[in-house]
Amino acid sequence: MKNFFLYAARDSETFRWIEHFLSKIHPDGKLITLPPGSQFTSPLCLQLRSNDILILFAQDEEEINDLLALRDEYESFRILLIIKNEQQISDSKYPLLTPRFVFYLDSNMGDLPGYIKNLFNNNR
Repeated sequence: MKNFFLYAARDSETFRWIEHFLSKIHPDGKLITLPPGSQFTSPLCLQLRSNDILILFAQDEEEINDLLALRDEYESFRILLIIKNEQQISDSKYPLLTPRFVFYLDSNMGDLPGYIKNLFNNNR
């Protein structure tokens, strides 16, 4: 079984909703939620391997900046980014996170399970 990981710079009700949503999709892997704000120092981070799927959530621009400060910690992973909505991306620094794909809470979250499954199947 392959693992995929979820991380956010801060804990929130929305982050917990995303965690619950991802725990129900059963793509060919196991969701491991890294403690929000742990800055990749949690023992769970030891399970991360190069090329693993890492889903990052940023609720606002400040959280994107927090994630950018940790970019060296996760640049070898396949990044998927979840943000609130498409309006949030104007003038944002989110491309510096180098996500493979960006998902929006208000529109395309339903596509996320299929995308994860394809990443597992293609194993790129």
